[in-house]
Amino acid sequence: MEEHVEEKPTPSPAEISQGLSKIRARRWFFFGVVLIYVPALLIVLKVSQSGKLTLSLFGLWVFVLIIAVVLAAIVRCPRCKEYYHTNGPTFLPVRKCVHCGLFVNADKQKKAPKTDTP
Repeated sequence: MEEHVEEKPTPSPAEISQGLSKIRARRWFFFGVVLIYVPALLIVLKVSQSGKLTLSLFGLWVFVLIIAVVLAAIVRCPRCKEYYHTNGPTFLPVRKCVHCGLFVNADKQKKAPKTDTP
């Protein structure tokens, strides 16, 4: 019996670049949401001295964080078409695809010129 293995077409460099650009944008959004929380909390506490406003800010931040995590978790790798940051139920915001290892800046890396000297 022959086993039929479906081959995925190799994406063009333009498709990889476009996909990695989308991944980078979602990563920036995710890490921006994470990093903005403490400064925003300190500003609200200094200005208002209100626990209610602080709690509202925390609730809003959690809501936006959930959206950022979902957006980062469901973005697909342009090379292997699997979820870039997700392996099973685990969200791993690492710099390479958890399935095929495509680096997030692979389209921006310069290729070293080949030299013929030993």
